[in-house]
Amino acid sequence: FVIALYPITMKYFLAPIVFLFSISNISAQLASHLKINPEDIATAEKLQKKYPKEGYISLSTSETYSFNYSSKTKKVEAEVDFKETIMGLKENKKFQNVIWLNNESNVSNMYGRDYKNKIKYISSEKSSYASAGIFYDDAKIFTYSFNIVTRGDITKYHYNENYNDIKYLTKTFFHSSFPVEEKKIIFEIPQWLTLEFVEVNFKNFNITKTEVLDTKRNLNIITYTFKDIKPINSSNYSASWSSSLPHLLILSKKYKYKENSYNLFSNTNDLYAWYSSLIKEVDNNPEDLKLLVTEIIADAKTDDEKVEKIFYWVQDNIRYIAFENGIMGFKPDNANNVCKKKYGDCKGMANLTCEMLKIAGYDARLTWIGTRSIPYSYSTPSLAVDNHMITTLFLNGNKYYLDATETGVAYKDYAHRIQGQDVLIEDNESFILDKVPEFDPIHNKETITLNFIIDNDNLKGNGENTYNGEEKNILFRNIGSVAKIDLNQRVSAYIANHDKNNNVTNLVISNASNRNLPIHFKYDIEVANHITTVANEMYINLEFDFDFEDTKVKEDRIIDMDFGQKVYKDETITLKVPENSKVDYLPESIFIDNGEFIFNLKYSFDEGRKLITYTKKIILKTGTISNANFEAWNSIIKKLKPFYNEQIVIIKN
Repeated sequence: FVIALYPITMKYFLAPIVFLFSISNISAQLASHLKINPEDIATAEKLQKKYPKEGYISLSTSETYSFNYSSKTKKVEAEVDFKETIMGLKENKKFQNVIWLNNESNVSNMYGRDYKNKIKYISSEKSSYASAGIFYDDAKIFTYSFNIVTRGDITKYHYNENYNDIKYLTKTFFHSSFPVEEKKIIFEIPQWLTLEFVEVNFKNFNITKTEVLDTKRNLNIITYTFKDIKPINSSNYSASWSSSLPHLLILSKKYKYKENSYNLFSNTNDLYAWYSSLIKEVDNNPEDLKLLVTEIIADAKTDDEKVEKIFYWVQDNIRYIAFENGIMGFKPDNANNVCKKKYGDCKGMANLTCEMLKIAGYDARLTWIGTRSIPYSYSTPSLAVDNHMITTLFLNGNKYYLDATETGVAYKDYAHRIQGQDVLIEDNESFILDKVPEFDPIHNKETITLNFIIDNDNLKGNGENTYNGEEKNILFRNIGSVAKIDLNQRVSAYIANHDKNNNVTNLVISNASNRNLPIHFKYDIEVANHITTVANEMYINLEFDFDFEDTKVKEDRIIDMDFGQKVYKDETITLKVPENSKVDYLPESIFIDNGEFIFNLKYSFDEGRKLITYTKKIILKTGTISNANFEAWNSIIKKLKPFYNEQIVIIKN
């Protein structure tokens, strides 16, 4: 570099200038090599200022849906013609995107063209989707990518997505992981096909709709247009796209062929009829399970005890290793196969639970449900409405919902992900619609009580923790089957927040393996690093958990926050003030009661008892923070960090 010729005293002054000049030169050379129009460079520079973090943008995206009846398969097929124009906003970037597929869809005819309109190489790979070690067998990911050379570089690409059966075409979104200047979703609907569209989460988004009749092709053309679409960046505690973002549900109602009319999913009856037809194909053999069921319930005396034993046996002995999520995999595995293999997906585990309860003499039914990530009800006849299967037990005039995939959940308790959700219960040739009960946040109450004295420069005292609901279920999964010698060590580390400065002793654990009762810990604790002494002043911090401190919402976030459970934390910490000392300072309180959350944190001092009390109550009423409350959430989170780090000041006389 030329810079090396300058005296060393000038080196650091000139280096940034030369470096920027070099990058500018490289960019100019690349742009010149590709013969990029100055107008395109100017457009890219303008868009880069608008989206400084993004490496590329879609100038235009279109999805055109067309439909055809196959006389060979006797099914209505769908094809999506996808076109997109990508512009680079920075140098040397790799564009990558994914297409979600299943066993009834595929991708064909993918190609791209570069800035000079020549064929451009697009790499692609198809794989099964996996999350947290669980494979979603029917969910496939088609990943494709190409290189972007420089700012202003344009790539146009195209592909077709084909559906062998229209009922598997359920919804489409507008957003992507990168910004889009304009997206059009176009439906070319022939007169013989009846489709309906449900516009979900359209409020506060400027999406336009037009509808015209193409008399030459005998098509009804519906076009949705959305401009200036911000990117959806990866974020912590993300709610599902379905619950947060605008999208279209595509409802395939019916079609005509040779003057005859055929229903697809015209109503919930049609949806259930199809589900029911798959259930009838499942060939369970209850005789092979009778001996096992008899052994499981041998010591049970009441109906509740018998149901519990069967439900818990499936939870504890059948490993939930895979479920076919989404629009495929609605047919349960044979109950005998699941029992023999000792693993199954949600449908197989529900089927086994159901069959074992029937053998024991109970009225149990297979039940379809959409978890909380799915915001639709069964009034919408679509395969998008559910993604899960459980068992419904009819007992003494009540209905109980058993989800054996949720290890640690007690009988008559329900995991957060299914609370309040619609269920479709089998009922021979008919069906029953109902809703899983919804619990208030206090159902998940976590109570912590700590009482401290000052021992030299340490806090010394005792504590009690009690966990209910979702918090208890999480703990049960972590410690419910741990051997006693390891259990004490694991729980002690949990209470101490894995901090070597917190020493937990004399630990007493209650109900660690009993999912019917709250889990309770009682212990002594000594904390080594929360007191600083300067001359006759002591600075003391009584905060240990720093709840939600790092959950500030970024400015560009669109999608709601979802913490996966309702929260109710109630913590009380007391500190005995030494004789011949006075409290000089206590942190100011924090309080907010919002429609979605409550934060109530305060210090108080009882002069007569010489006792400082720190109380912390945090409640997330729904478990989610909606986009509309991001500003209020950030406002309280901004106050938390300085509050958590503030210290009590005690002066020794």
